[in-house]
Amino acid sequence: MVEINIELLVGRAVLSRSGKTIGHIEEVRAEQDGPDLVITEFHVGLYAAMERMSASPIGKELLGLFRLRRKHRGYRIRWNQIELDKSELQLLCDEKELAPLGGSHMKR
Repeated sequence: MVEINIELLVGRAVLSRSGKTIGHIEEVRAEQDGPDLVITEFHVGLYAAMERMSASPIGKELLGLFRLRRKHRGYRIRWNQIELDKSELQLLCDEKELAPLGGSHMKR
């Protein structure tokens, strides 16, 4: 099992396979596995930032006012969809394979 310091990941940019920044890690989700916490997914993008600040319902409305609701909303990246061993965090899959944040994941 690999140990990761989460504080070193939060705020870092995540790159697509082509090298384009798709967002920054705003939240890390983990589950208890005995004495360990195991990362299950990373949340990236504007909605993730709103989620981290517990402002998702208000944030969604503000994003709607600025016409940002439909684009740049964010992604849920599973632990096995991202390369963590390099100096840059890079996707191991295409961006279209990522689960979007928002919709049913974030409460209205």
